[in-house]
Amino acid sequence: MNISAPKPYLPFITAGFPSPAQDFTDLKISLDKTLIRNPAATFMAYADGDSMIRMGIHHGDLLIVDRSLETRDGDVVVAVLDGEFLIKQFSYLEGKPALIPHNSKYPIVYVSSDSDFRVWGVVVHSIRTFR
Repeated sequence: MNISAPKPYLPFITAGFPSPAQDFTDLKISLDKTLIRNPAATFMAYADGDSMIRMGIHHGDLLIVDRSLETRDGDVVVAVLDGEFLIKQFSYLEGKPALIPHNSKYPIVYVSSDSDFRVWGVVVHSIRTFR
């Protein structure tokens, strides 16, 4: 597997044992430049609920959503379905558009042709706060 570091170069840090913090005291990064490709088309929102926990998106996580990206099968999206905002994985199941939760407590939502449905943007990052 070939893994390339995001630009600007950021070090990979092993989570298995402590690393001397002094090695990284000169590290300066801009999260805006690292996480946002198209600022004019990007917004942030907090995740509400637990329907995407198996995808790693938890209640309260900060989502970075890019409205300029074309939606692809398998993308996690912020969508509006009949006036309700949802965060789900967009996919085609048996040729029909579907919004898939990643928590077995919630059903798959099939998007019918008479639904008022729009994808507002593609979730490109999820940031979790631990403290």
